[in-house]
Formats: sequence, structure tokens, C-alpha cells
Amino acid sequence: MDTNPVEPNEQPEQAQALVGRQNRSIIISAIALVAVLAVLAGGLFSWHRKGQADKEAQARASQAAPTQGPTGSRKAYEELQAVKVKPSVADKEGGLTISAKGMGRKEPGVPIVHVFVDPMCPWCGKVGRVIDPRLEKMVEAGQITVTYTFLNFLDKVSSDHYSTRVGNALATVAEEDPDHFLAFESAIFEEGFQPDEESYKPVTDQQLADQAGKAGVPESVTARFADGRYQDWVKKVNDYTITRKDAKDSKGEFTTPTILINGRHWDISAAGKASGGLGHLDSTLVKSLGLDASQVGRRGTTPSIGSEGKPLPF
Repeated sequence: MDTNPVEPNEQPEQAQALVGRQNRSIIISAIALVAVLAVLAGGLFSWHRKGQADKEAQARASQAAPTQGPTGSRKAYEELQAVKVKPSVADKEGGLTISAKGMGRKEPGVPIVHVFVDPMCPWCGKVGRVIDPRLEKMVEAGQITVTYTFLNFLDKVSSDHYSTRVGNALATVAEEDPDHFLAFESAIFEEGFQPDEESYKPVTDQQLADQAGKAGVPESVTARFADGRYQDWVKKVNDYTITRKDAKDSKGEFTTPTILINGRHWDISAAGKASGGLGHLDSTLVKSLGLDASQVGRRGTTPSIGSEGKPLPF
């Protein structure tokens, strides 16, 4: 016999109470889960809307972009990018950059001298014959980085596309024999070799190869000048460069030679007058960079304007 009897209705009531508490817990948990899911859904929706808004903003910005490339005509820039065969060491705007670190590389913390020339341009020759020896010494000493952009608009005064062919040869040397690039660039403007634009006489591929050979370029490289593999690239570099606003002078005109120092126009005519004549232009250039003449070619001596400063007054 059970000595601890239970009232007939007591156990069912306790069970019902337990079930009730469990049901309330489930309901509360469900409500909390729904709230969490709602927050997550709202966050995901907001994230999606933000991502969509970003894409739409980018699309609007693209549609509203100015009709220019980095510094000039967008159409001409895109045509330059579309050229299939171009030197791998060239930058996107057609510049051939050289420093003590090699072709296509910049020396950190030093001025960048950007020279725009046409191989046929007589004033490019006159300026080059004065400043090129100093530029080469400063490059070798790690004091500056130099970028050359070669144009071909003076093809019109030659009978054999001289400027384009020279630009192709220079690009070939930059790509395949960079150690002799600066020497060859100087040799192109050597007095007695550079053609006269007013009484042009054709220059053969062999004559061009021989001139490069004098600068140390091996025959294995000069033999490829005649292939003309970079001629289309040279033409597109010219077409784009003449639209570049950063290369135009204070009158809004583009001429050769043009020199930029740290992206700022360096007035060659004013510099020549200040130095007492074109023959002393190299001294004025060195001064604008923040060096004394005695410091040129001295490794470890950095021009005072660095890689960001303005050219110093003459």
C-alpha cells in the first residue's frame, strides 16, 4: 500500500504549469530570433543598397569623366594604349624613364627631369649638346631621374620618316640595351650627324645603326632598327603628347624642346638669357635643380629641390 498518497488532480496541474513555462520560453526565444533576423535582414538590405549606390555613383562618374587622358586627349591616349607592339619599359604616356636604378625605374627622392624632343628639331640638338653630358652624369650618380618623350611631327620635312625611325631606334635600345640608351640619345643630336631640316638628306638604316654603334650599342641590337617594330607606337606617342596640357608653355603652346622639372615647366629661353647664352644652359639647369656645378656627378649629393620641389630661380 502506498504510504504517501497523492491527490488525484495534483500531478496534472504541475505538468500543465511546466508545459506553460516551456511554451512561454519557446515564444520568447522565437520572438528574439525573429528580431535578430530582422536586424540582420535590415543590415544586409542596407549593405546591398550601399553597394548598389556605390556602383551607380561609379557609373555616373565614368559617364561624367572629362574627355581627357591623364594630361591630354582621352581619344589619343586610348589609341596609344591600344598599340599592340610597344617597349615594355615605356610608361603609359610614352615616356622612357631612366635612373641609376635602371630603365623604367625612378630614383626615390630626387628631381625628375622630363625632356620632350623631336630628333629632327634643330633647337633640340642645340640644347641637347649642352645639357646632355650633365644629365648623364647626374643620372649615373643617382642625383636625378630623366624621362624622354620622342616626337615625330617633323617627319613632314624629311623624305624617309626620319623622326619616326629614330624614335623606333631609341625605343629599341631602351628595351634591349638600356646601358647605352643615354649615350645613343646624345649621339642622335651630335653635330654633323643630326640632319638639317631645311636641306634634308636621307639617312639610311645603316647610318643610324653605325651612329648607335659609336655609342656602344651592339650590332645584334642595331640590326633590328630596320624592323620598325615600334614605329606605330612612336606615332601614337606623338599624337597624344602634342595634346598634353602639362607640356604646354605659358601661352598654351607645345614646342620642342620642352623640359619639365618635377612636372613644372622650365623656361628654356629665359634660362638661356639668364645664363648669358645657350652655351651656359647646363649651369642654369643645375642651379634650378639645387646643385652647385662642383656637385654634379657626386654620388650621395642630392639636389635640394628633391622629388617634389619647384625649380629654383635662375
